[in-house]
Amino acid sequence: MSSRSPGGNGPSRLDRIRYTLSEWKPRLVKSLLALVAALGVAAELIEPLGNALKGQQLLGGSFAALIALVLFDAISEPESKEIPGVYVFADRNKLHDEFREAFEARRVRVDFSGFTMETLLEALAVPLGKMADREVRTVELKLCLIIAHLNLPMGLPGGLVPAPRNGDSETTRFYFRDSPENRERMREEFTERNWSRLKALLNQVQDRNPHMTISCEVRESPQIPERKMYILNQERVFTTPYGIEPHNIDWRGSAYEILDTPGFAPLYGRARYIGWDLRSKSRSTKQIAEHHMECHRNLWKKLAEIKPERPVISDPRWTRPRRQDASS
Repeated sequence: MSSRSPGGNGPSRLDRIRYTLSEWKPRLVKSLLALVAALGVAAELIEPLGNALKGQQLLGGSFAALIALVLFDAISEPESKEIPGVYVFADRNKLHDEFREAFEARRVRVDFSGFTMETLLEALAVPLGKMADREVRTVELKLCLIIAHLNLPMGLPGGLVPAPRNGDSETTRFYFRDSPENRERMREEFTERNWSRLKALLNQVQDRNPHMTISCEVRESPQIPERKMYILNQERVFTTPYGIEPHNIDWRGSAYEILDTPGFAPLYGRARYIGWDLRSKSRSTKQIAEHHMECHRNLWKKLAEIKPERPVISDPRWTRPRRQDASS
């Protein structure tokens, strides 16, 4: 994780100096070595110059040229180096660190897209709890959350039913299909419960920091998300794919098979979360960050006009709780 200037406003001055030096060092060294090589060759061909260099105890002649050319060839190989502004996290604790840092800003904004806000709520718990425990420097908090619509049929997450076996194979095959029971379970155990918990946290933050401007809205999307996306303060974006795993579920006294989308399990190697910083000096890194942010902005804008007929969340906007009158 890159070090940043105080307040999380970008790479630190030291990081910028290091990056600039790393960019220019190969060019400067190559130029100096080429000069040494040229002087060495010139010293061999031009006798007065060779005598002058030797008189000043400088390297001259074929030996200097040979050494310079060898060194020049050695550093000509491209070096593998980390790209500034690209993040690769092996566990979600690193992502939580990014959330805590983002919440140190005066104006905090979190954009999210995913299934049920389960992993988002886990990342928000500590910084929101900190805000609820004491007054903070934050003057504005804005949450723009896109979740999956769970009142229409979907294949993932969905149900699994055994398929007829082929020949003598002992392997059980499955067909996937929509599972109304699983969608009901997800609505009650995750989406609705997470929304209630998040509203309660925001109530506590507002109660402790009454002058803070807080806005939070959830919009339901007909798209089934392939991955979760977190955008912090419109500066850094992090994504991680959903898995696909069969699970046995017990729900209201019945057991059934589902095809689940794990949100926590590290299924795809150590690169669990990948992120890009819009403030990076790398053009490609900035373009990737812009791409993800623009995708979220576009979907968020469209979902303001396109609503589900039967929403999972009937009150998609958090509203400031009415303060009790001290005399009542």
